[in-house]
Amino acid sequence: MDYEKIPIVDAARRCGIDINSQTLHHREVEATCPFCHDRGPGKYHLSLNTGTDQYRCNLCGAHGNSVTLYARLMGVSNREAYQALSQEGKVYPMPRQEASQADTERQPMALEQRHAAYTAMLEHMTLLPRHRDNLLERGLSEERIAQNQYRSMPETESGRRLLATLLRSGGHELLGLPGFRTYYGDWTISGPKGFLIPVRDKDGLIQGMKIRLDDGDNPSRKYRWLSSRDLPNGTRSYSWVHVTGDTTKKRAFLTEGPLKGDVASYLAHDALFVCIGGVNAIRGLKDTLKDLGATQVVEAMDMDQMTNPNVRNAILAMRKEVQAIKGLKYTKYTWDPAYKGVDDYLLSRVTAM
Repeated sequence: MDYEKIPIVDAARRCGIDINSQTLHHREVEATCPFCHDRGPGKYHLSLNTGTDQYRCNLCGAHGNSVTLYARLMGVSNREAYQALSQEGKVYPMPRQEASQADTERQPMALEQRHAAYTAMLEHMTLLPRHRDNLLERGLSEERIAQNQYRSMPETESGRRLLATLLRSGGHELLGLPGFRTYYGDWTISGPKGFLIPVRDKDGLIQGMKIRLDDGDNPSRKYRWLSSRDLPNGTRSYSWVHVTGDTTKKRAFLTEGPLKGDVASYLAHDALFVCIGGVNAIRGLKDTLKDLGATQVVEAMDMDQMTNPNVRNAILAMRKEVQAIKGLKYTKYTWDPAYKGVDDYLLSRVTAM
């Protein structure tokens, strides 16, 4: 054993700190701060991180680990604190046991709650000029950009925490909302820099968010789901199917990527597009097409299927899945392979006019 670590909750209990028992199963346990006393009774601003065994008060800023907490409150040295805690408390060899499956795999809250929270979130956010320019270059109009509610991820950590605070003050729960997590007791939004693409169902409800990364020059990693999976109090995201365009139409174009579908639908005069998150992400696709009452599906997947066997095999599997829907006519839309996506091809036709 190279070194040992003392559980922060056990150390807090040894110090007589008041712990919120309702949070004991969380990765970050809430407690009363013994240094500033939370500026009022019945409040819990001290965060006990059971993953790192550190503490932090979100009011006075006091922070440290199990040993320094005990040493400060008991008026002893760190060495004496460690000896006292290790003799009578629980001491675990490092590395610590992995977090439980229930903790790392928190499921998203109900769709209606997600939609309400994400809608409120977008109202507090803006779209940076460079992201607006990117969307305009794709062929979208200013009006459609505003209608689709694209927003830029906050650039600073303080901005991200402020966004979470605004949502909570508006009565929105963040536990169970993909993309949000806690950091030393403070709620914040997690994810890389870029702009957000709302992913909606057939009724226009926001199921989740996808991020178009600023450093998306790598063709294999341009997009990422807004998720806080495996983070403190975080929630996983699923690869939801995106619906855009006129949902009264019975002919649905099938493509990959919500932004691609948004652009293609706009350039094709609000054609109905059903968009999967990736060529292998077909969970919920059949149900979406059935719920829309589509009678015809037009496959409009990227042309790299002609040169990439992995993509081609995935599309063949998807095609087989959709063709199994009874009473559905299935056709394939092809175009000049010089244009990878259907959005690129449609934009070329518009600019050529």
